[in-house]
Amino acid sequence: MTAVTSDPVSPDPVSPDPAAEVQTSRRLSDAGARLATLRARVHEDIATTSHARDWIPRAPGSTELDVLVIGGGQAGLGTAFALQRQRIDRVLVVDDGPEHEVGCWDRYARMHTLRSPKHMRGIEFDVPSLHVRRWFEAVYGEAAWAAVELVPRLDWNDYLRWYREVTGVPVQHLTRVTAIHRPTTPDGPFSVELCGPDGRETTLTARRIVCALGLAGGGGVRVPEFLSSSLPRERWFHTEDPIDFTALRGLRVAVLGGGASGFDNAATALDHGAVRAHVFVRRATVPASNPLRWMEFPGMQERFYDLDDQSKWDFGVMSGGLPQPPTQHAVWRCFTHSGFALHTGCGWNSASMVHADTGGQEIAIDTTRGRFHADVVLAATGYQVDLGMRPELAEFVDDIALWSDRHSPAVDHPAGRSPYLGPGFEFTERDPGTAPWLARLHHFSTGARASMGVTGHQLSGIYGGIGRIASTITTGITRENWGRLARDFASFEHIEVGSIGPHNSSDGWYPTRSRF
Repeated sequence: MTAVTSDPVSPDPVSPDPAAEVQTSRRLSDAGARLATLRARVHEDIATTSHARDWIPRAPGSTELDVLVIGGGQAGLGTAFALQRQRIDRVLVVDDGPEHEVGCWDRYARMHTLRSPKHMRGIEFDVPSLHVRRWFEAVYGEAAWAAVELVPRLDWNDYLRWYREVTGVPVQHLTRVTAIHRPTTPDGPFSVELCGPDGRETTLTARRIVCALGLAGGGGVRVPEFLSSSLPRERWFHTEDPIDFTALRGLRVAVLGGGASGFDNAATALDHGAVRAHVFVRRATVPASNPLRWMEFPGMQERFYDLDDQSKWDFGVMSGGLPQPPTQHAVWRCFTHSGFALHTGCGWNSASMVHADTGGQEIAIDTTRGRFHADVVLAATGYQVDLGMRPELAEFVDDIALWSDRHSPAVDHPAGRSPYLGPGFEFTERDPGTAPWLARLHHFSTGARASMGVTGHQLSGIYGGIGRIASTITTGITRENWGRLARDFASFEHIEVGSIGPHNSSDGWYPTRSRF
């Protein structure tokens, strides 16, 4: 077989997505002019409803950031915009991807549409003209929005790029955080080491940091040990990997996992000419019910954190065992290919390289229902929460409280490794009083689910998440600067009454009581 390689930096080196051609053909001929009109409306709405005053005290000559946001996807951009709405202006987003990428949407997201309802509140925050609906209507027309059930993935990616531009959120691309150092004093800033374009290394300081690193941000991908230790790396991939699907043409693909990403990746392999793509599911049936749809109401999206720990834990344990199913479209997409097959009730026990009857090597997969053979394995096995896997948290991981430190039922449960967060997604101290700076380090990634439920980086609750972070950070900045703010008030004068006595209205206009 032809070697299949994965470049950990580059985006998927695949042939043009047919959906992109359809996307281009649907655009209105005057979409550019319509977007320009919408951009002006957004800027007007933002200006009309913005706070006018620059309120945060600054030390003379200081270049210290108010907030550094790590991750330039929907969560990072939404967070930065929500902070801007509070006039927290020294905010920088850094992202290790190139400018054309906005999160996962043109990388390892391989579905045709989003799964979240199109009408949901999101990163537009408090500016309705910034909602994806308004962008979609500008590009494709009002009738197109009414007709579409779910927002196409590539359209969402284009919307995010437009959102980034129209909001003016500052993003530094091709920049990776290599280390975050704890403050030298309890109330001092974090020192952050960056590796930027062309390998340039720089250091900056930031009062607060928001880690908005998506599904892998709580730890990393989950890959069964029997795969990673038994198969050559060029023979297996996690579904987050940048995969050259064109190299799968004519090959047999085995997909471990029947959730959403399993079906999406099987379909993508078949779309690119794989001769076979079989999905293996340990469960007796493919999940059909999507629990997220129940969670999409204000009590869950904005107030889940306010429940007591036992209620949050019980709900998390119950809902954590309910996988997110593939969309109906993803299932149909797979079954349109004759080379697709679904194996339910078929768990994997081992995988190994063996000699093929036709010569060369192939993968032998021993399952609960016998042996299967393949050329390549795609692991749709999800993600794990383990803060020790996050390089940016290396200096802090021993100080961070986990659910297993705070709630006894969590001690022997996998979810017990989740961080025990405060109301604004901030880390809390394992030993109170020993690491006060953790209150200024926020975890807006998948590890937040135990504390926050659906209120997080996912679209189903992102509105509530960015609101909580912005509110908590604004409160923290106010408390830290209250002494200076109070002194400023004590010396403040704003003269509104220039004279005391009768005034001749003929000398000029003055307000009178309205007749209405």
